[in-house]
Amino acid sequence: MRFRHKFRDHIVRVAIGLAACCALALTGCSGSSDSGDPGDSEAPVVVLNPDGWQPSMPTEADILADRLLRREDDSLLLDAAKRRQLAGEIASVLSSIRDAHPEVADIFARMPYAFGQLVLELEPQLFERIVSLLDDQTGPVTLQTGYAEFDSLNETLGLSIVVNILQHFQIVIFYFSDYLNVPAAAAAYEAAEGVEFAEPNAQVGDGSDLDVLESEKRWYVVARRAWGDCPAGCINEELLFFIVDDAEVNQVDPAQAMAIAEFMELITNRGW
Repeated sequence: MRFRHKFRDHIVRVAIGLAACCALALTGCSGSSDSGDPGDSEAPVVVLNPDGWQPSMPTEADILADRLLRREDDSLLLDAAKRRQLAGEIASVLSSIRDAHPEVADIFARMPYAFGQLVLELEPQLFERIVSLLDDQTGPVTLQTGYAEFDSLNETLGLSIVVNILQHFQIVIFYFSDYLNVPAAAAAYEAAEGVEFAEPNAQVGDGSDLDVLESEKRWYVVARRAWGDCPAGCINEELLFFIVDDAEVNQVDPAQAMAIAEFMELITNRGW
């Protein structure tokens, strides 16, 4: 079963990449009976692939702030003000490190998935219901499917854009907001009736990366330089360790870093 999922995921990601170059085609589908009265729950107003819409490109400080908050909070929506505050602090920390150690200026935080987006494989009735609501629509649509938990999640999490529909795989790609806790939201959708699986719209491959942790007003930063067949998973890596206290930057020897709990937590979390 796991092999089937991995194979399917690979094919789906290829299809998503190809579909991004094409206009959506919502043809050959008809409405179907659903699991309840369409008036059972609230539903969001959405737009199908609006002209000119592009996914956001968060800064690396945004990416790292998002990671930090997800470790601390399993809420489906992250605190926007807190993430912005953390991102500002992290940007300053990274700037201090790069000023003191220019050799790490080429190592950036990797974006693990598209912010605010989920890839959902749906059961046939729910998928056909969505297609029937969106077919030939060019403006806003109330996406009320009659699947109460699904509709409630869409409304609560602020679904606003249907980015793509992959007919062959019965997959939709939804955009909510950049403050969606994407892994937690995927788990919530996967438990909802009508959803076969849910996952982030993930980036593929591997590469150099950064991660950070704050403890006792100090920032602990690990910079991972990785190389060698990174599209399949990097073969080689070098880890660099830094502690930033106010604007003072100290590089820590790797052997010493292994005895520091904060560094061990970071590399354990990341599997480095």
